[in-house]
Amino acid sequence: MEVIAGKYVVECLPGGEYYAYLLEHEQCFAYGETVEDAIENVELMAEEFLYEISSMYTLEDMA
Repeated sequence: MEVIAGKYVVECLPGGEYYAYLLEHEQCFAYGETVEDAIENVELMAEEFLYEISSMYTLEDMA
């Protein structure tokens, strides 16, 4: 397990593929053939994940 930039965790799987997830949101994860691919993919997933979360809640819900 390797923590990168205090934001991602990247692990090498037995098949040589990489698995990455956000340190603060483990349910947001992605795979890639290289560490860089895994991070790029998890960044894309994070954008979608955070967009979905924010679209479910409005400021009125939080008040």
